[in-house]
Amino acid sequence: MGDLMSDDSGEYDALLLVAFGGPESMDDVAPFLNRVTAGRPIPTERLAEVADRYRSVGGRSPLNARLRTLQASVSERLVDRGVNTPVFWGNRNAAPLLVDTITEMRDARVSRALAWVA
Repeated sequence: MGDLMSDDSGEYDALLLVAFGGPESMDDVAPFLNRVTAGRPIPTERLAEVADRYRSVGGRSPLNARLRTLQASVSERLVDRGVNTPVFWGNRNAAPLLVDTITEMRDARVSRALAWVA
């Protein structure tokens, strides 16, 4: 695992999981769909159909839960191997938004991150 966290120019000081994201509740569905379809002429009826599908499952996509599990698992495996590297997670379309995660990483003084796009 040590090789994963370094390259010819130095070591990485964080791992960033990047994902599409998904809503966590019905309150998240409209903002999520707005982000996903921004700039695209999607008919209102089609967006309503997609929102209804989310409503049928309580407004929750399984994607964020899977990423939380992945983040915890990767963090645990790094620690088990003696690699002290934080694992961050950011989504393109739903909280935690990638832009917010990048700000968090900046505030944590991360200078070199390895991104893993899921």
